[in-house]
Amino acid sequence: MLFTTDQQTLEDLNIFGKHGSESIYAIYNRSSTRGGAALLEEMFRYPLSDESAINRRSGIIQYFAGIGLDFPLQSSHFDAIEPYLENTDERTKLEAGDQSVTRRLTNLIAVDADTSAIHKGVTTLVDLLKSLHTFLLSLQVEKGNPWHADSTIMAGILAAPSFSAILQGGAGKLSHAELAEYDVLFRFRQREDILKLLRHVYFLDVYCAVAKVAGSRGFVFPKALPGHTHELHLIDVYHPQVKNAVPNSIDITAESNVIFLTGANMAGKSTFMKSLSIAMYLAHMGFPVAAAKMEFSVLDGVYTTINLPDNLGMGASHFYAEVLRAKKMAMELKNKRLFVLFDELFRGTNVKDAGEATIAFTGAFAAKKGSIFVISTHIIEAGAVLKERCKNINFIYLPTLMEGTKPVYTYKLEQGITEDRHGMVIINNEGILNVLDEGARSKDEGVRNKDEGIRSKDEGLGSKDEGLRSKDEGLGNKDEGVRNKDEGLRSKDEGGFIADKQTLNDLNLLGKYKPNSIYSLFNQVQTAGGERLLQEMFNAPLTEPVQINERSALFRYFHENEHHFAFKRQTFEQMESYLGMGTNSNFVAALANTAYQKFSASFLRDEQYESAHTGLLATVAVLNAFRDFVSMEDGDENPYAREKKAMRAVFSDGRLQWLSTERNTTVFPLLAFAKYDYLLKQTLQKEMESLLKGMHRADVYLSVSKVARANGFSYAKAHPQGGNVMRSTALRHPGLAKGVANPVSFNRDQNLMFLTGANMAGKSTFMKAFGIAVYLAHMGFPVAAKEMDFSVLDGIYSSINVADDLNMGHSHFYAEVLRVKNVAEEVASGKNLVVLFDELFKGTNVKDAYDGTLSVTAAFAKYTTCFYIVSTHIIEVGEALQSKAENLQYAYLPTVMEGNTPRYTYQLKQGITSDRQGMMIIENEGILDILKDNIQV
Repeated sequence: MLFTTDQQTLEDLNIFGKHGSESIYAIYNRSSTRGGAALLEEMFRYPLSDESAINRRSGIIQYFAGIGLDFPLQSSHFDAIEPYLENTDERTKLEAGDQSVTRRLTNLIAVDADTSAIHKGVTTLVDLLKSLHTFLLSLQVEKGNPWHADSTIMAGILAAPSFSAILQGGAGKLSHAELAEYDVLFRFRQREDILKLLRHVYFLDVYCAVAKVAGSRGFVFPKALPGHTHELHLIDVYHPQVKNAVPNSIDITAESNVIFLTGANMAGKSTFMKSLSIAMYLAHMGFPVAAAKMEFSVLDGVYTTINLPDNLGMGASHFYAEVLRAKKMAMELKNKRLFVLFDELFRGTNVKDAGEATIAFTGAFAAKKGSIFVISTHIIEAGAVLKERCKNINFIYLPTLMEGTKPVYTYKLEQGITEDRHGMVIINNEGILNVLDEGARSKDEGVRNKDEGIRSKDEGLGSKDEGLRSKDEGLGNKDEGVRNKDEGLRSKDEGGFIADKQTLNDLNLLGKYKPNSIYSLFNQVQTAGGERLLQEMFNAPLTEPVQINERSALFRYFHENEHHFAFKRQTFEQMESYLGMGTNSNFVAALANTAYQKFSASFLRDEQYESAHTGLLATVAVLNAFRDFVSMEDGDENPYAREKKAMRAVFSDGRLQWLSTERNTTVFPLLAFAKYDYLLKQTLQKEMESLLKGMHRADVYLSVSKVARANGFSYAKAHPQGGNVMRSTALRHPGLAKGVANPVSFNRDQNLMFLTGANMAGKSTFMKAFGIAVYLAHMGFPVAAKEMDFSVLDGIYSSINVADDLNMGHSHFYAEVLRVKNVAEEVASGKNLVVLFDELFKGTNVKDAYDGTLSVTAAFAKYTTCFYIVSTHIIEVGEALQSKAENLQYAYLPTVMEGNTPRYTYQLKQGITSDRQGMMIIENEGILDILKDNIQV
């Protein structure tokens, strides 16, 4: 049976890393060849599930670690050998007798690059075979050595009569006849043997590299036991990526195959779970692990659930994603022995359902004694129930010692269930509430006036500026635009519209190849330049109302007027490539060069002239199409009129009048080609650049408006900052074809929405829809709403799918705390922001989550120039907030029960929900019934 795992596990354990981060693979990737690196990745993707195969690989690596062997071959050889062997075109065979005068003359005129590469490949491969033969003779691998079989196969291939002349040959330069003979031998006659030999060489590369890592890091080689023994013995296991990691030991048998792990926030639960999981994963590869000793029974797979995001594309909330994950594990357990790990089971639901589900699932897992389960939780009450029900659960915890108000973490496992609860201590120690309180107190009357829209360019000018402000306010729309511009420049000077990486990921805004990203939704452009411009717009939303409304008006104009700029993508690419080729600085030299290119095309089969000629034809076609596009008459009052006028001015240049006469030309005479080529690339270079930019802009206008038209999007109206307006009717998620629309309205008197609702009711989707609309509106892009108007803001922060950060030593809860602290500092600094908190402090116990949500929400609510949506399953917080703040609005997404089946309306209602259907969803998925099947496995 193949060893199984999945992408969630690979990401949880950072096996291959994300976004360039250091990965487990990178620790071991000290290979000297590309083939070795590819083979190493293959080993990482496909661990072993056979005891003997694991121990054999482990023994080989241990052998090379013991003799301290460096990779014995030159890695540079492979750069020539690999592409050489990939060329299997028989027409490229070297011919021993083809040394005629014609052949030699041809080589003098134009060196054959393919022939040169073949010569180098043959010569280098000869050197490699000799070096490998010498190495094998020097090593003298004895029978019984784990690597004996591999070395015997390699020696057997080299012993073939076909290679004897090569191995016995001298060190001199190969003759042409020898090159031709060996080329046929290597690439055709003995090709399979050569590839087989190289495969073994790549294995040797990996073995040497991993052995070096084991020696330098002090890793140990695990011993694999038969699967039926149901054992895991680990002494001093630690995380290989954590500096000064604290090791822990653990023993697991069939009578203690479930680990129930508790501990306070930041006590080290996630790090220990990752350490254990990584060790199990690497052990099944036959690789050395970060431990003092390890013995394990071979399993059929490893699955972890640590940083599980929601999946909006599948319509799955965070909780439902957890349910589906649990169901997948149940299905896999039907016929496999697995290592299964859950960090905080069902953190995406209310504490009552989470507690019941944790007890039910842990009890069901305990019956699967052939597998190993590791479950962490903050719901320590579940442990007391499980102690009475199941005898094969090992209860362990990571303790916290208090030194005054400062928690100290030992990171050493102890037996039992923790009673530590220090979430609020950590929140207070980070000073989040102090930051918000001090920022609120520091708001003097001048700052409040500024927030209310009574602005001046320089508040230090006193009464003089007060008069200037009054004058500005009386000058009407003209001066209103000037003030808007000043405000936009101020925000731009401070760094532009703010949206950090966490927010961009939460809202799935960027990414050309990212599934269902908002960028990919709008990326219907036909030109590379249009795509670059679209990326620039997505990367830099605007902060000036005038600019936002101007861009929005352009998109609206194209939305309402279906203009067509008719060209083929390939033709446009040919034009851009052609114009980018360049030419000589004077016409005589350009003409001479063109004549030479045409001669080369005729006699030397040079393709440069033909490529340039095709490029000129494409340029003429696209320029004519664009001239037709900007020549359409629809008045001078529309938003695109000024740009059309500028483009028409370029085309009216007398030096471009030939475009219309050459519209249908298919072949240019040499002189005409040289003339037009010089004119476009040299004389009118700046004009061509201007037209290209105009085409790119038109491409974006047309594609974005087309998306808006197809999806029924509208255009938001931007108002100056300080008006504290955010209104939208029929707001929905642009990525959902059948998204349900909801109205949203914020102002200074109701600037915080406290959002509740059962699992899967649509809270996360609603929050994302709002955040995306805010971002797109500041870009001047169409939004998925019927209407929208808003006061310009400084930025947006979201906290929806916050992951732990092992490299920084941050648990999931501490990552949440730091996220809230970061947002608090930005809010307290005076910025006007949209802030989205989905399930504040879900990584801690319910008491600390309640206290933290209540105190932090109340503190943020004091900043009435920001708009917030805070969602939670702790509905009791809403009742307490009603006595602490008056500027909150309470909304929920209801669940309608139809028998035992919940139905979700996705329509906002006023108030606080009382719905709790977490366990019902779990039961409806039939997960516990699946786990009861084949209970002996």
